[in-house]
Parts: sequence; structure tokens; C-alpha cells
Amino acid sequence: MIKALPKLTRYVVAGLGPISGAVAQFVLSLLLLRLLTPGEFGSFSFLLTTSFFTAGIWSALFCAPLPALLNNAGPEERERLVRCIFGVNLLAAMIAFPLIAGLGLALGLPMAPALLFAGYAVAFLLRWFARAYAYATGNRLRTMASDLTYSSTLLLGIGTLAYLDITSLVLAYTILLVSVVAGLLPFGAAYLKRQFTSFHPSAFAEYIPIWKSHSGWSLMGIITTEATVNSHVYIVTAVAGPAAYAPIAATALMIRPIGVLQNALVEYERAHMAMDLAAGHVERVFKTARQFRWMLLAVLLGTAAAVAGMFLFAPNLVFPPTYPLATMATGSALWMCVAGLRLIRAPEATMLQAGGAFRRLAWASAGSCGFSIATVFLLLFLVGPLWSIGGIILGETAFCIWIVRQSLRWRAEVRGKATNAASEVLAPS
Repeated sequence: MIKALPKLTRYVVAGLGPISGAVAQFVLSLLLLRLLTPGEFGSFSFLLTTSFFTAGIWSALFCAPLPALLNNAGPEERERLVRCIFGVNLLAAMIAFPLIAGLGLALGLPMAPALLFAGYAVAFLLRWFARAYAYATGNRLRTMASDLTYSSTLLLGIGTLAYLDITSLVLAYTILLVSVVAGLLPFGAAYLKRQFTSFHPSAFAEYIPIWKSHSGWSLMGIITTEATVNSHVYIVTAVAGPAAYAPIAATALMIRPIGVLQNALVEYERAHMAMDLAAGHVERVFKTARQFRWMLLAVLLGTAAAVAGMFLFAPNLVFPPTYPLATMATGSALWMCVAGLRLIRAPEATMLQAGGAFRRLAWASAGSCGFSIATVFLLLFLVGPLWSIGGIILGETAFCIWIVRQSLRWRAEVRGKATNAASEVLAPS
């Protein structure tokens, strides 16, 4: 038990900030669930999902390759890589703004909330990269300070909305934008100056090798993973409309704490695993993966118990009476199955990312996304939108099997390399 305390402390440091941010977003979603119509809430949830998807794209293009690149480069090459990634990251954020604003307009949002959400989404991407860079360079306290600043500012804004009983998407998106901009400040003036002044024409040429060796495969993995885990979001919204998606989005809130903690620990452990692999500490990486899985299992069981207790003793605590209780209970149970499958694959996928095995991950998600898309379509037309979550369960099952198989092969290869390296060191000259 004593030996577990340092690891637990690391998880508290890694999870405290993201969990506080998740609590703030969770409270905002609950508030809007009660104040908005199902159609408006469905649109809000759809846009939030797309912002998380763009964060996944950022992880693929810029965040995930960082630990492997920085831990395998000399000082001069490291500086060149950092300058390149900072520059391309800024330009990509500028391109993302009109695309996200256009999506908001396509969903029927007025111009003001569409622009505000696009501003929030772009600032969110820049903060997401800043968090990953801080982890990769060992400045995890800056990441925690950023998360706590973001969450406290957001909670203050939400409290103001609730106190004044204001139903306004403009104010909701304004609060999100102000909060994420405030969350950038703890990274410091030097970091922000570098982020906003690093662009140079040669960045594209310097990024091409990173794209070929890491980011391209990682992006393929992110896109096919999104198709595996969130195809129902896009299919249901496109076919049946935002109002039909609203109950799915509402019940998905029940596993939001699990997903946020899992993502936070992935960002944290990926950097540590990459450092351990670079130092040759292979067994330490495998041990970290086991501890990671036990932590996620504890969170899953705790969340499931809390949700079950809510339905038994306070069924309208979260969901307003306009949403049928049986529908909410069914959706929540389906989402818990999804969370359990994600728990199994998360540590294995994190190890593969830390080891730069992005191609393996890409093929694993590519092989599973078809199951999700086909089954979501089938269930949507046969039994309705809510049961389309079953398509996600099937896709996650296939994804989990592929990831575990790839991880076992990778583990054997890494162990073999470590054994050979040790034999060469011990061999007589």
C-alpha cells in the first residue's frame, strides 16, 4: 500500500485539474439540459462533441508525437522540432476557426453564438497543445494550474447564469471562451509569446518527416477511432435531428467523469512511458499500464454505483421530467458498457503511442470503425436512436480486441530488444 502512494499522488496531480474542468462542464451541461429545449441541447452537445474530436485531431497532429520526438532528439534537433510544431499548430488553429463557425451556422445557430463557439474551440485547441507540451517537458504543475484556472472561471460563470436564471447560448459560449482563455495564462508570457510568434515558412517542410513517421498514422487512428466511438453522434443528428440526439447526449453525461479522467491520465502517462522507454525501463512501462488500468476500473465501479444510486433514490436529480426515466436508465446502462470496453484498451493504446507505434493503432481503429458505422445505421432504423449506442458497443469490442493483440505483439518485440541490449552490455569484449 505504501508503495502505491507515490503513483496515487501522481494520479491525483494528473487528474485534479481535468476533473475540476470536467465537473465545471458537467454542471454547465446539466444547467443547459434543464433550461434549453431538446433541440437546442442537442445542438449544444453536438458542437461540444465536435470540439472534443478536433482536440483528438490536435493530439494526433501535435500532442501525441511530442514525447517520442523530444525524448529521442539532441538539443539542436529538439529546438528545431519544437519551433516547427509550434508554428504549424498556430496555423492549423487559424484554419479551424472558420470551419467550426461554419458548422455552427449549418446547425442553425445565429452568427454571434457560432463565432463565440468557434473562438472557444480554437482557444481550447491551443490550450490542449500547451498542456501536452508542459507534460512532455516535465512542467506538469503548469498544466494543473491551467486546468484549475479554467474550471474555476467556468464555475464562476455558470453560477452567475444559474443565479440570474438566464437561458442564453450567447452567454454560455461567452463563459466557455473566457474560461479557456484564462486557462492559457498560467503557461506564462514566454510560452504564449512563443506560441503566437513561432510561425515561419519553413515549418511545413520541417513538419513533413513528423507527418510521415508519426502524425499521419496517428491522424488516421484518430479519425477511425472517432468513427468507432462517436459515429452515432453524426449519424443520428444528420438523420433524425438534434432533438433525437438529445437523450443520447444526456445519458452520455453519466460516463463523462470516466472519459475525462482517462484522457487526462493518457496525456500524463504517455509522457512518462516515453521517458521510461527511452531509458530502457521496459518493465516499468508495463507496470504503469497495470496500475493505470486498476485506477480506471476503480473510477468505473464508483461511477456506476453513483449512477445506480441516483436512479434508485433521486431519479430526477439530473434528468428533467421531460425525458422518460426508462429511456435515461437504458441509455446510461449502455454507456457504462462502452466505458468498460474503453477502460480495457486505454492503457494498451497509451503504451503504443509512447513507443511511437502509431501505425499499429491506426490499423486497429480502421478495422473496427466499420462495425460501428454499419451497426449504428442498422439499429437506428430498426429500434430507434437510443439503441444506436449498441453499434458503438460492437465497434468498441472489435477495437479492444485489435488493440490488445497489437499490444501483446509490441510487448514481445520491446522485451526482445531490451534482452538483446542487456546481453550486448554483459558480453565480454
